Amino acid sequence: MTRVITGTGSYLPERVVENAELLEIVENFDAERAGSDLDSWLRGRYGVERRHWAAEDESTGDMGLVAARRALEAAELDADQIELIVMATATSDHVAPHSVSFVQAQLGTKAVFHQLQDACPGFLNALIVADSLMANLGYKKALVIAAEKMTHIVDKRDFRMIGLFADGAGAVVLEDVDLPEEVGFRSFWAGSDGAAGKALRVPAGGTRTPLTAERMAAGEHFLISDFRDVYPFAVRTTQACVEQAVARAGMTVDDISYVIPHHASANIIQDGVGQAGIRPEQVLMAIDHTGNTSSASVPTALDEEVRAGRFKDGDNIVLLALGGGMGWASTVYTWVDPARARAARR
Repeated sequence: MTRVITGTGSYLPERVVENAELLEIVENFDAERAGSDLDSWLRGRYGVERRHWAAEDESTGDMGLVAARRALEAAELDADQIELIVMATATSDHVAPHSVSFVQAQLGTKAVFHQLQDACPGFLNALIVADSLMANLGYKKALVIAAEKMTHIVDKRDFRMIGLFADGAGAVVLEDVDLPEEVGFRSFWAGSDGAAGKALRVPAGGTRTPLTAERMAAGEHFLISDFRDVYPFAVRTTQACVEQAVARAGMTVDDISYVIPHHASANIIQDGVGQAGIRPEQVLMAIDHTGNTSSASVPTALDEEVRAGRFKDGDNIVLLALGGGMGWASTVYTWVDPARARAARR
């Protein structure tokens, strides 16, 4: 049996925020010090021109639900046919119950569900979990979701943070099908470095440092990034994600058709994949109009490319993600037309 993608879906909130609009919100951008206007700085460093912001009353679960429904529609499945749901997010609706509880209930399915409290690497880790559970527990149809409301944990006064991070959701349907050739997931690779975890952190709000009025006033409930530490980590890990996934698949970089990386920032992606021998035209990103949606960035970009008809049978695609934790994961996926995969379902 072969586990393959039979449907993809994504969701970006209605509100679109252009770079110029951020000038009315941020408080710490100095054009003279930056040597450019804010729009040019964000385009040059991050590759971001615009992004989507969720409404105040729009939750992570709401966004994940829309992406899930779109993936199910693409897979031509009813929700009650799904046996497993694995969702990743760092911005859950509640501490308990998790966002995935809401998604399962709204879909009207009794599928077993799991949620990973995971940020940027979350979607890839959720794929690994789903693939493992399907292999070991016999599930035939699974839904993998990543959704984030990053604007909930980002200080909108800080141009470096609100200029990069944004909101959205993506999902895929995985199925175990009978296909004669080698398609689907050819390798997985993952790693973690907890000692580096403080480079991306939300200091207060957990059991170690409970949120108080004083800590909130100090902005300790917002995401903090040590950019000088994150950049070299992200570049070398992006390179390693490509190289390790390719090697574990028994391939070389010449066998790779495309790479869909986590949208850390354009400069990180270009430097990291370039060092792995990937050409710029092979790198597929949506960061210019989505920003960094954390765990949702890879499935969102994947869905856009699928709907644009980018892939053909036999294309070898590296999906990779890295960030908060610090953690990273990657896979090589050999493409098969979802329609042909659906025809082979049992």
